[in-house]
Amino acid sequence: MAHKLSFFQFNIRPWVFWPPFILLILAVFSSVFFPSVFIDTIKGLQQSVLKNFSLGFSWISFAMTVLATAVLFSPLGKYKIGGRNAVPRLSRISWFAIVLCTTIAVGILFWGSAEPLSHFLFPPDFKDFEPTSEAARSFALGALYFHWGFTPYAIYAVPALVFALMYYSGQNQLSLGIMLRPIIGRSPHSFWETGLDMISLFALVTGMAAALGAGILSLSGGFLAFFPETNPTLLTGLTTLVILITFIISSSTGIEKGIKNLSLFNLGFFLLVAILFVFLGEKMKIMDSIFTGFDQYFSNFTDLSLQLTGEGSSWTYDWSTFNFAMWMAWAPMNALFLGKIAVGRTVREFMIVNWFFPALFCLLWMGIFGGTTLDLAMLNPGKYSGLFLNSGPESIIYQVFGDLGYFKVFGQFYILGIFVSYVTAADSSTDALASISMKKLDVDPFHTDNNLKVTWGVLIGFLSWIMITYSGVDGVRILSVIGGLPALFFLLLVSISLVMIFVAPKRYLKA
Repeated sequence: MAHKLSFFQFNIRPWVFWPPFILLILAVFSSVFFPSVFIDTIKGLQQSVLKNFSLGFSWISFAMTVLATAVLFSPLGKYKIGGRNAVPRLSRISWFAIVLCTTIAVGILFWGSAEPLSHFLFPPDFKDFEPTSEAARSFALGALYFHWGFTPYAIYAVPALVFALMYYSGQNQLSLGIMLRPIIGRSPHSFWETGLDMISLFALVTGMAAALGAGILSLSGGFLAFFPETNPTLLTGLTTLVILITFIISSSTGIEKGIKNLSLFNLGFFLLVAILFVFLGEKMKIMDSIFTGFDQYFSNFTDLSLQLTGEGSSWTYDWSTFNFAMWMAWAPMNALFLGKIAVGRTVREFMIVNWFFPALFCLLWMGIFGGTTLDLAMLNPGKYSGLFLNSGPESIIYQVFGDLGYFKVFGQFYILGIFVSYVTAADSSTDALASISMKKLDVDPFHTDNNLKVTWGVLIGFLSWIMITYSGVDGVRILSVIGGLPALFFLLLVSISLVMIFVAPKRYLKA
């Protein structure tokens, strides 16, 4: 039976919880009382990260994709997480729904139309084609697939697999440091493990704030499309508040009820909307977009992955580095959650459910919605360009619904989907935040302290609301890049750990 832990009794890991918590509180107050200084400072930090570490984000992401592919087809794939007698706690469909819905958050809903339109209107300077051309359309789909396919899901799957293997091999300590045990050895109370947990916790909080910012912008864009006279600042505040209240209610029910049920609902929503969109849209054009996306993805994969022609480009900074930094910011903490729900599954099952199928789902989704957006934009590029620049990327998908003639149907569905998607992702991520920042010995890993989950959720809500109020979507980008920097170095070491396990599994894993 789980112990009752109370935040108010300070039953926490103080050196893990307090430094990032205090730093983020200071950031919130600084942005309220000194907004221009605060924004200018973190924008300077962002530019420094982009200039000095962009290649690192790309190369390590590429290496993790290669490693994920190798593990999927290797003899290690037969190993069962937790040993041969381990029993799964979730059905396959529930497991996949949780993985999918807690990893994509609101990403595919927000960026599925906005990102390809941006590439179409403002193509990179290292590619020799004109804006709004057929070549720009094709490249936009390929770049969209690159940013939302197998590479980002490898960023999640590699650390999640390492955590699952180490945690269920007798090192059942809810610390990210156990992922580096193959490199450093066993040292359960060491200084460096506490430091890793503290830094990763900070990275996830900033990444979550970025994702919530995208969700708030998407929801606000939807409500403004229905009620254009609404005050935008008031609307974003109310949207944040409603999300937080719903999340708090959900968080009290745990993984096997709240997160599972929300994820199953969300998976059903995604499938229903995609099928309706294909059925009501132009099927042949959608199929052409999907095939074009795959073709351009594989054609540009090496170039975009290694920045062969795009090194130093503002496009690379704004899109590839931004996307991979955002995924990396989430990856260490999400690894804890995704790893602990994988008990009883083989490594091959894990890679299929955590890497291959979610990536394939995202690619099909992006082909459907991104391709339709580009087809409509080619008919009237001026209208879509003006909307993108004047009303923001959050307005694009609702214009697409309107142009198709099904605004009310899809608009209402989309608002509901965005809302549930973020609540689902926040529930799982704050579960990880609470797990790692509290003292938790000999307790069921599926149970965490609700007080800590709520504390982190409220702080993240304030931070994201402030960022989008003062910086809009630029605030989302800033948080993502800054949060991803410490995770970059950690994931490099985690990848080395997986290589060591890959080479000598019997040395590290439970039989």
